[in-house]
Amino acid sequence: MKQIERWIPNFTGVLTIVVLLCSFILSFSNLWYAAELSRIDPVLTWAWPVCIDSLLVSGSLLILRNSLRQESTRFGWIVLSVFTLVSILFNVAVSPNNLLSQASHAIPPITLMVSVEILLSIVRSDLLSKGNTPVTCKDVTPERGNVAPPVTVVHQGAGKGVTADQVLQFFRENPSASYVTAAANLNIARQTVSRHVARLLEDGRLEKEGDLFIIPDRDGREYA
Repeated sequence: MKQIERWIPNFTGVLTIVVLLCSFILSFSNLWYAAELSRIDPVLTWAWPVCIDSLLVSGSLLILRNSLRQESTRFGWIVLSVFTLVSILFNVAVSPNNLLSQASHAIPPITLMVSVEILLSIVRSDLLSKGNTPVTCKDVTPERGNVAPPVTVVHQGAGKGVTADQVLQFFRENPSASYVTAAANLNIARQTVSRHVARLLEDGRLEKEGDLFIIPDRDGREYA
């Protein structure tokens, strides 16, 4: 059973790559013809379809990268949507003037987008499954007295139930850690860390000087 589960994504990936290549070739051919009709230099007509369909792939890769880093994927979706639409329009523009031909010419950029998203979904799933294993690491932090303090990996209580006190404790032990590092170690979204920190700063329980978080005490201020 486990062997079947391993072969399903592998077979899906191979099949998707075949569809992706066929879609790219068909779309490339139509866009090349559009470049010729537009009287682009014959030596450079190959660059026109590359400019359009490559950015379609780039938008998908940006979505994958930002989703893994728990950052906004809005710009990636804008790039993917815009250049998919542009590719469809130019593919349809060079097709014969009937519905069947126009629909046929519109299919390659659509299948190109879908196949890229399927591939990236497989990659994302594999990366996330590997990322669930415990990892002990040290974060590169700004130097303070030529010493880079290690980031303490916090496991206890990590997850959805993380409180502001736990976030405060993390920055007490790791004053120069970033929001991304805190989110990874506490197993929560970066936005959640940012929300807790904003509340702690507002309550005066946490202060920030440059790249360092500071926790005030009764006798003054000390580094977290």
